[in-house]
Amino acid sequence: MLPVRHWKLKKIWKTKRQGQVWIVQNTLGRRGYFKFSTKKQWYFSGPMIANEYIASTLAQRLGFPVGKLQLAKVAGPDGNLQSGVVSKEVMAKEVITWKKAGRHVYLNPAQYVKRLALMRQLIVFDAWIANIDRAAGKNLILYRKANEEKYNWYLIDHGHTLYGSPRKWKKRPWDASFWRNIRKFYHTPKGLLRLQSSWTVLEPMVQKIEQLTEADIETALNGVPKGYLSANKRQFIKRLLLTRKKQLRRMIERWLASKGLKEYRK
Repeated sequence: MLPVRHWKLKKIWKTKRQGQVWIVQNTLGRRGYFKFSTKKQWYFSGPMIANEYIASTLAQRLGFPVGKLQLAKVAGPDGNLQSGVVSKEVMAKEVITWKKAGRHVYLNPAQYVKRLALMRQLIVFDAWIANIDRAAGKNLILYRKANEEKYNWYLIDHGHTLYGSPRKWKKRPWDASFWRNIRKFYHTPKGLLRLQSSWTVLEPMVQKIEQLTEADIETALNGVPKGYLSANKRQFIKRLLLTRKKQLRRMIERWLASKGLKEYRK
């Protein structure tokens, strides 16, 4: 699948050592977020595009809605083409991040958000894929077609999950005990903690992930576009997912206990 070029730069949104994020628009007027990194940024970015595709496939397999991805080449301000991936923004009247949802949504999400039971289980998925980038609430998108409707939602931005930055894993190897103690690196987006704080709520997603097979993980790995995942990085991610799948139940129990919750075991 070759990158397409019908996306045009609208705004440079973020510039980080891991890469850049541009707001882009296609010929139909649809917006998206274009992510790319250079070879010089590899140490901080890792196989970012591969991570996006693998996490997206796994999320969908578990029932989570995710933003649609598309490889693209976009011309920058200097006219040079950059290769990366676009996360397409949904077409709706209102599209906001969870961070911008507001206090009224945080205090009574059942009144404002659809599929809330599934959203409550998000921490389990993030713990499994070692996602340390959901805390700000910018990677959870709410949208609706009319003001009186409840918000639908979907997930974006999984580039720094899984293998993520080689710099991160050099500091602490992927199988270090640090990564099993998710309270040290995972912070729930504002307003979601009290919804997730129950083993009864979270265990169904723990079970769902435990039931995934090696073949399910291979399917996700196979979904990465050709040329974006080397053999050794593929093996790294596979071992990471299989190992953390075995550890997940205990990780979630310990996380709940660390929050001072009594009801963390059946």
